[in-house]
Amino acid sequence: MMTIKKVMRWISGVGALVIIGSTLYKIVSGQETGSNEIIGIGTALTLFFSTIAWGTKGEDDGIREDEELGRRISERSGMLGYYILLAMLLLTIVGEEWLYGTHSPLLLILLAIGMFLHPMLEFLQTRKYR
Repeated sequence: MMTIKKVMRWISGVGALVIIGSTLYKIVSGQETGSNEIIGIGTALTLFFSTIAWGTKGEDDGIREDEELGRRISERSGMLGYYILLAMLLLTIVGEEWLYGTHSPLLLILLAIGMFLHPMLEFLQTRKYR
């Protein structure tokens, strides 16, 4: 018997593959691709990974996001994602300098914000509990 989670896995997985395949087809055929395709891929992959990661209420099919362990997993994966994104941003800035000899002011601003954002939010959270 197919549970709700299995059905959602299939639907989100097929949807993600269709969006990715459509975008790859546009790239290979020389059609213009823009932010809609990139955002669509990101959204579809977010839905897919969220569907396969978490259990559903009422069914014993894994860790639920609202449980203590689920909250800890979300917190740790969020921190890991934050540092990976910062590293990718730094590599993009270095790569842009190396390849084109220029700096993007917007990327530099985002890197600076990214570097102090986490410590600033920690400070604000600690002030909240004092």
